[in-house]
Amino acid sequence: MTDDPKLPRPPRRPRYAGTHPRRFGEKYKELQGDPDAVARVLERGQTPAGRHRSIMLDEILAFLAPEPGAVLLDCTLGYGGHTEALAERVAPGGRVIALDLDRTEMARTLARLDGLPVKGHATNFAGAAKVLELEGASGVDGLLADLGVSSMQLDRPERGFSLKQNGPLDMRMDQTRGKSAAEWLAGRDAASLADALLTLGDEPDAEDVALAITQAFESPSPPRTTRDLVRVVLRAKGLDPKTKQTSAFQAHPAARTFQAIRMAVNRETDNLDALLRVLPALMLPAGRVALLTFHSGEETRVRAALEKGLDSGVWATATLTGAKATLAEIAQNPRSRSARLFTASRAAV
Repeated sequence: MTDDPKLPRPPRRPRYAGTHPRRFGEKYKELQGDPDAVARVLERGQTPAGRHRSIMLDEILAFLAPEPGAVLLDCTLGYGGHTEALAERVAPGGRVIALDLDRTEMARTLARLDGLPVKGHATNFAGAAKVLELEGASGVDGLLADLGVSSMQLDRPERGFSLKQNGPLDMRMDQTRGKSAAEWLAGRDAASLADALLTLGDEPDAEDVALAITQAFESPSPPRTTRDLVRVVLRAKGLDPKTKQTSAFQAHPAARTFQAIRMAVNRETDNLDALLRVLPALMLPAGRVALLTFHSGEETRVRAALEKGLDSGVWATATLTGAKATLAEIAQNPRSRSARLFTASRAAV
């Protein structure tokens, strides 16, 4: 227990103005490493602020079956939960090459994984072939691509992904390049935005939400923060602007819109298509692939690519129906409820 005088106490939360903490860094004790606070959050079936819980880790490890000396490619480093488990199993003699477009989170993760055989590259998985060339690898024994957004990105308000905390309307994985969400939205017409909300977010009220957003951006005071955008979406859906997510198992009414905008800003479907085109060439004979999707559009693309590879003989085996997380995992980590795991093994010759 943390009240044992023999054990070091976790650092206190920063002092804050007023009677209640308002900023992200002030609100959550788990950010300061309080083990009791972390345990309480986990007991509620939630993810501790600033952390990420790896999804379907046991299933991925069982399929990829990494062995000492193997070379693996993790296309989405994130918090490094999957990467850490893989790196521990390929040592000694093996290595994990890890990619991530988010330079900020990658630096944090690589520092946390210091001492393990992990080499990071600040790029997205569309550039996987070039990275392997730089690493002098003719192919890899196993490949993982977790297509979801890490909890740290969702939680940190300064990144502009959060529905809970107010922040700039950014949403870029790499904040050093490209248009922010606010800039991207300012250039959309209602029809093209509605199409993006429907195809990338499965948003049932795509037309109403798109019209409301485009009108808001044509106004003298366009949305500039995540909270501004949430209010616009809620009004378009006929909901109270103060409506909040009532349960970790229930999606926020604006979640689909935020997902679609994030995917568009970061060109996620284009990058996934690029990875799927070169995927067989990245694998050594009998190499294994695990792909975690979180959206129907991703599922469709992955399924079509694997089916084409099966027909051509590139893949010896492939699952065309994505496996779901167990009910036990979903109860412990609600963010896993939309995950689907697709796997494939390269032909031996």
